[in-house]
Amino acid sequence: MAKDYLNIIERALMMGLSDKLNAAVTGDLYVHGQFPETEDMKFPTIVVQQVASGFEEQFAGDKITFGTSSTAGSGEVYGMSFLVHIVVDKDTSIGIGGTDYKQRRLVNWLMLNIANTIMEIDWSDYEEEELEILERNLEQWRDIGFISEVQWYGATAEFEIYFLNKR
Repeated sequence: MAKDYLNIIERALMMGLSDKLNAAVTGDLYVHGQFPETEDMKFPTIVVQQVASGFEEQFAGDKITFGTSSTAGSGEVYGMSFLVHIVVDKDTSIGIGGTDYKQRRLVNWLMLNIANTIMEIDWSDYEEEELEILERNLEQWRDIGFISEVQWYGATAEFEIYFLNKR
């Protein structure tokens, strides 16, 4: 039976983003695993949403080697896709390096720093089981803009993460 890699990776993404980003700002950033109810939203909100998963690559005979040891077992490369949403209301202001960032400037800062954080996460800080991340890719930022009806700024990124699924 495979370990709970999907939930381990999802939690690591949320905790990694929260830890790294909140350490860099004055104020609070709120990271969620699903969209909060509108009346419960606090800004800026970051939502980590798993949207797809599945086998990326099968190995010949389903045999893989575990890390640096010569122990072989069954497994494959497994992939996950995440959407990371940023939502900032027009009144939110966050201190970054002695300067207040808000609205589109805050969204831009979050876009760059979310991408950097995901690419730099040290998975060993968050793993609950042996986890071998093979690759992570930022596919694109999209839906960058402003919704005038609710006075929210936002953006969405698509990330793919590939790991060794050991059975």
